[in-house]
Amino acid sequence: MRAIAAIACLVSMLLPVSAQLRLPWTFPGDFRDRLRISDLVVTGTIEETSAIGVQTVDHIELVGNVARARIDRIFQGSASGEVQFVWHRLNVSPTGGGVVASIPPTANFRPHERYLIFLKQIATGWVVAMPLYAIEFKLAPTPPSAAMADLSQATTGSRYDALAQELETAALLVPAPQSGLTGEAATYFPAIFDLLGGCADPFYRRFFSSPSPDLRRAALNWLQLIRSRHMTCKNSAGKIN
Repeated sequence: MRAIAAIACLVSMLLPVSAQLRLPWTFPGDFRDRLRISDLVVTGTIEETSAIGVQTVDHIELVGNVARARIDRIFQGSASGEVQFVWHRLNVSPTGGGVVASIPPTANFRPHERYLIFLKQIATGWVVAMPLYAIEFKLAPTPPSAAMADLSQATTGSRYDALAQELETAALLVPAPQSGLTGEAATYFPAIFDLLGGCADPFYRRFFSSPSPDLRRAALNWLQLIRSRHMTCKNSAGKIN
């Protein structure tokens, strides 16, 4: 987590003066907000991505990129085979400068990596559901065993359960962090809580044996939040009580 904050501060310092304090997007506070703002939610492996030039998005100049992903699961919306979509990077001028407030991590889709992807449909095709910011999640290279490919018509609870399974699997594959760092696994903790509530208890407990005291502490904090809210797990679909 400290590493993410440091990256955000560095990115902020590199922003051109024209963008100071003018980024208009509010990062989703709840994982379910990502679903609400999206027309298509899929998991897939990025086949390729390339820059397509500067684009103006909500009066901010960003570098547009087009990515092509091979879809393996659908959680919301309709798609098949492959999807091509536009995502964005900061337009950092080599002669620019200036400092803005820290911002959330920015998107960075990498070829041959598998992600949970949130998209909106516009007149010209698919685009990330939120400009610039990284609301996607990096996942395990393959879906969980016996995973259902199309959950677009499944119940909300079933979709939440399947999404949480993807995130849990990815978090458990993250190597132990360096001393003094919480590490990347903890970045999945809030989303799993949003999806499962009290049913996330066993997941957090799996990190109690981590060699990282910071990661153990982060897991304990989420478990204590569950207890403080008197949440219980009533069913396998992860419904919050």
